[in-house]
Amino acid sequence: MEKGKLIGQGRTAEVFELEQDKILKLFRSGLPKTVIEKEYEISASICKKLDSVPKVYELLEIDNRSGIIYERISGKTMMKVIAIKPWRVKKEAQRLAELHKSIQRKVDFELPNCKTRLKDNISKTELLEDDVKARLYEYIDRLKDDNILCHGDFHPDNILITKNKGIIIDWMTATEGNQLADIARTSVMFKFGVIPNKMFIERQIINFIRNKFYLEYIKHYIKITGASIQQIEQWELPVAAARLTEWIPQNEKTALLKFIKIKMGEIK
Repeated sequence: MEKGKLIGQGRTAEVFELEQDKILKLFRSGLPKTVIEKEYEISASICKKLDSVPKVYELLEIDNRSGIIYERISGKTMMKVIAIKPWRVKKEAQRLAELHKSIQRKVDFELPNCKTRLKDNISKTELLEDDVKARLYEYIDRLKDDNILCHGDFHPDNILITKNKGIIIDWMTATEGNQLADIARTSVMFKFGVIPNKMFIERQIINFIRNKFYLEYIKHYIKITGASIQQIEQWELPVAAARLTEWIPQNEKTALLKFIKIKMGEIK
């Protein structure tokens, strides 16, 4: 099989054209094969449950790298739509909230547990002392669990906007658990995500748009679900701590550590 033109890339994979209606997600060397196989299995199961995700076709090897063939979706990411048409911030933020609610269904197939993953990620960071980690584990244990589908990385860059609807991609981090943990994950990314190197005025504009987007998203989610901001925020502490193990800029980790220190001082 010959891969076509490179059309996208991220930290873990490159995306190539394959056929008119298919793409190849080719994972970078060094990523454990078990992780890739898990993404394939999870994506295939979710595809059977939701109509807002790309179809999954095949797991294969090419150029000594593992890849997954997905349905090709024609559209722009929600992030690009906002960048091109910033006046659509409210509409797209509400769409994000509605899409997020739409995936929150009971899971009837095998998925990692959200609480367990939070603990595992927290255990791997060297930025927190062992006694802090122990207190975080106890805090997580006190939070209400569930078996609702959680995406684990739900943000505008993982939503493709087509003519008819939004398509949710990148399910590698999917878990089952309390749906509000997934909302908190999105919240933490919006609140602490670092803006790439830009001129001061550009950063100010991006910050303004991002903050407005987040507020519209969270307000609409609360409106359509009946959840409270307090219920969501109680998950932000462990989510922020777990994020310390990710490939994020140092200044974002510094902001997260400051937040964690404040919140740890508030819990009993």
